[in-house]
Amino acid sequence: MKIDSVEGRKSRERYLLERFISVAKLEARIIEERESPDFVIQTGETRIGVEVTELFISHEKHGSTPQAQEAMSSQVAAKAQQLYQAANGPPAHVTICFSPQQNLRGLNRDVAAQMLCDYVLGLNLSVWQRHDWHAEEASGFLPDAISFVHALGIPSFEMAHWGVARAGWVAPLSPAPLQERIDAKAKRLSEYQKAIAENWLLIVADATRPSSLIEVAANFDTQATLSPFDRTFFYSHPDKYIELGIRPMLRSKEML
Repeated sequence: MKIDSVEGRKSRERYLLERFISVAKLEARIIEERESPDFVIQTGETRIGVEVTELFISHEKHGSTPQAQEAMSSQVAAKAQQLYQAANGPPAHVTICFSPQQNLRGLNRDVAAQMLCDYVLGLNLSVWQRHDWHAEEASGFLPDAISFVHALGIPSFEMAHWGVARAGWVAPLSPAPLQERIDAKAKRLSEYQKAIAENWLLIVADATRPSSLIEVAANFDTQATLSPFDRTFFYSHPDKYIELGIRPMLRSKEML
């Protein structure tokens, strides 16, 4: 389980770095995966270490981070779909909305998945038949953590998808959380430099996920943060990035 988690994290970091290279139009390619730093890229004859880290800003008060809530709700949806198809239910496209006030750590995900499966099975959907379930209108059929379910009968399982509807508040980017991530990664910079001389830091906010809906204002001061890395970037996946400031005293040797 731990191995799968590490492999999944590394795969995601590589994807985000590849997308950043493309968006920033860098003439670079990943030539090595490692841990300290995460990757080595090559641009021309130069090899550069790149450390990748994600930035999350939480607005929830129930104790679980938004990314944890996203992962747990996705697990329920995926498990429910597996159970449904194993039970030979007719092809269905299902969208589930979880209550943002509920801490899903207290939810028995296996039970919730089975209840979802049984509920949709009971609908016995015909092709293009639509059914919406609202907790306030029909409580008791599903766990309290689920507030809405939309189910649609479809022609084939190739079209079937069970997913989670999500929404999030767009947070304005501010220097403080960026500086916190920079400072955390800077503690290991000397270790990275033993492996490779030049090192970049890539801070990513995935705008396709509610836990990372962070907006960069047009007048954001890119010099408001200080970084000892040779270059530091904030990348709002999938299509925006800015380069952040450096510590002049640590780069002065390059200007000699």
